[in-house]
Amino acid sequence: MEPRSDLSFIEVKDTKNPVTLLKEWIAEGKQCGAHSSFMNLATATKSGKVSNRTVVIREIMADGSLTFMAQERSNKIKHINENPQVAATILLIYKKSEEKIGRQIRLTGIAERLSAEQGKVYFEKDSLSAKIRSWICEDCTTVDWNELKIKHDQLLKEVIENKKVLEMPDTEVTYKIVPNEIDFYFSTGGQIADRILFKRAKSAEWTYERLMS
Repeated sequence: MEPRSDLSFIEVKDTKNPVTLLKEWIAEGKQCGAHSSFMNLATATKSGKVSNRTVVIREIMADGSLTFMAQERSNKIKHINENPQVAATILLIYKKSEEKIGRQIRLTGIAERLSAEQGKVYFEKDSLSAKIRSWICEDCTTVDWNELKIKHDQLLKEVIENKKVLEMPDTEVTYKIVPNEIDFYFSTGGQIADRILFKRAKSAEWTYERLMS
């Protein structure tokens, strides 16, 4: 078999708005079974100590902002309160027509808090398990599993038998990442990857350039 090599290519249909490509990639990934509802969120303290974790993407807003929820006492929110500069990565690996697709979307920007009313809209769509977790778990605190199990089962019983309605607790907060850069990386099969970088100017307009991958 002869050696093969080629270049992957990202078609940019909307050169003024990266949200078009962002939503297109997320939609195709979801359709093909990729975990497109999650992003890896990186935060840092004021002194520069970095931490990252995976969070659920609640919404892709019209300006390209990605929203997420967290507990107010969590390390991620403590970091954001000290240093609102964040970065996020969405990794999409899947097969389309037996062809292996690899896509990565990287965002850098500022985290901004949203209203409790917006958070309640997301909370209402959560599973029962997620709602119970928000009531019985405190991020980054030590816990006795047996005690936690008792609290869980008691609350679950109240919901099932007493029809208790779980509203969003005050400890749940909602944020959005307002991106100033969105980096798209694409490779198919064994081809050399392509890469597009969108940057937002002070005028709020987007420009893009193709980069070496």
